[in-house]
Amino acid sequence: AVVSTQSTGGSADKTVIMWDLNKLCMIRQLPCHPHKISAVNVNDTSGEVLSAAANSLFLWSINGELLASTTLPQHTIIQVVTQTALNEWDTNNVVVGGSSDGLVRIWGVLFDETGPGSWRRALVLRSRLTIHTSFHRPDNRHPAQITCLRFSEDHVNLYVGDARGRIYCWSPNHSTGKQADHWVQDSGAKVCAGCEVRFTFAERRHHCRHCGQVFCNACSSQYKPILARAIPQKVRVCKSCYDELPES
Repeated sequence: AVVSTQSTGGSADKTVIMWDLNKLCMIRQLPCHPHKISAVNVNDTSGEVLSAAANSLFLWSINGELLASTTLPQHTIIQVVTQTALNEWDTNNVVVGGSSDGLVRIWGVLFDETGPGSWRRALVLRSRLTIHTSFHRPDNRHPAQITCLRFSEDHVNLYVGDARGRIYCWSPNHSTGKQADHWVQDSGAKVCAGCEVRFTFAERRHHCRHCGQVFCNACSSQYKPILARAIPQKVRVCKSCYDELPES
C-alpha cells in the first residue's frame, strides 16, 4: 500500500517496514510480530497502518506507535485487511479483515477511557459477514477463504472476493441500520436468477433482501418482513423466499 511517497510491506520474518519511495530508503521498522505477516494496509488519510500476523490484528500510527490490537480464534488466519478513510478522526471509520474461515469481520475504532484524562483506542467488533463464504454456516453450500477486500471510492460499498473467484458486494441497509452482507454484485448478474430474462437498460436488476440473488421486477415484486435478519418492515423478496418466509 502507498501513502504519498511512502510504501509499507510485510514479510515472513515477522517484520513490517515503511519505506521512503523518493529516497529509496527505510523509514522505520515496526516491532516484531508474533507470526509471519499475512496482510498489510495503510490508511490514505491518516497514514495509520494495519498489519495482520496469523490470527492477530494490529493498528499502528504513522510513527510506529501501537494504537490497538485484537486476536481471532486460534487457527484462523487473517488474509486481507482494509479500512475506511473518510476523515482522520471520524468515529464511523471501520477496520475490516477477511480470514481463512470465510468470515469478514468489521471493527470500529473506539476510544476507551483508562483513567482521568487518559484514553486509548480499542478495536470493537461491530459485525461479521457470513453468508456464502463462512465455513461455520451449514447453509453455505460452497464456503471459501476470503482473499480480497476493497471499499468503493465513496465508501458506500464493500467488495469481497473469495478463493473460488466470486465477488460479492456488501452495502449498508440504510432503512434498518443493519448490514446486507449477502447481495450478489450487480455487474456479475447478466440474467434474472428466476426466469433468466436478460437485463437491459429497461429491465432493471433487483436484489432479493433475503437470499441476495438478482432478479427482474416480475420475479421480485413480493414484499415480506425478514425477522431472521431483524427487518420487521416489508422489503422486496423473490418468489421462492416469499413462499418460504413467515408473515410475522
